[in-house]
Amino acid sequence: MTLSSAFALAALSSAAAYAGEVKVGATPIEIDGSGKITAQGKSAVVDTLDEVPGEDRWIAYIHAKLENPAPGPLYIEFFQNLDGNKSSVWRHDENDFAGDKWFYGEIELDGRKGFNKNRTYDIKVTQVNAKGKELTLATGKIKLIKSGKKPEAPKEDETKEDEAAAEQDAHDSLGGGDGNDGAGDGSSTPSPDSASEGPPPVEKKKGCSVDADGNAWNGAMVLLALGAGFILRRRR
Repeated sequence: MTLSSAFALAALSSAAAYAGEVKVGATPIEIDGSGKITAQGKSAVVDTLDEVPGEDRWIAYIHAKLENPAPGPLYIEFFQNLDGNKSSVWRHDENDFAGDKWFYGEIELDGRKGFNKNRTYDIKVTQVNAKGKELTLATGKIKLIKSGKKPEAPKEDETKEDEAAAEQDAHDSLGGGDGNDGAGDGSSTPSPDSASEGPPPVEKKKGCSVDADGNAWNGAMVLLALGAGFILRRRR
């Protein structure tokens, strides 16, 4: 075998090794315009998938190179092997599959659908041909775990914004609304204390009397009495 033939055989072998393979990403997998995984996207591919923190579910980003796909429904099925018996756990249906050579999508693996931690699941991508025969287009595996990660705490900026909003709501409720009760048009509503108070007292000045019911009336009576006494003396 010549050196060129050896290189050609190796290339064909590597291509065949990846054909029909399912890869799973823990985060979104970057792909190019043709659907292939980019060099950066390969860093997202994992063999073990951790749970969504604090929840009984896993988010899987599925990428598969399909062998001889055709337009029509595409099925992504998960199997488990317990005590030597292989059984189907759950199947995801892509009813509007266009027949592309590559498949990429986000799939949720929920504990209520039968998925559990510390188990490895076989993945099989299939289609059914016109004769009713099931065709396997790609296969893969993924192990689900629960590392016990806690949900992320809210960011400090978001917490401050929530506190500021709550403080503003409390201020508005104490102020009697949103400020559209007449205070903004130049008018003002007297407070209960100011409404119960009378007009300010009049300041008395020296040399004059402003109390018509008091000192002014008494002074007039004195003058009348003096005048009457003077007339009586003249008559005598």
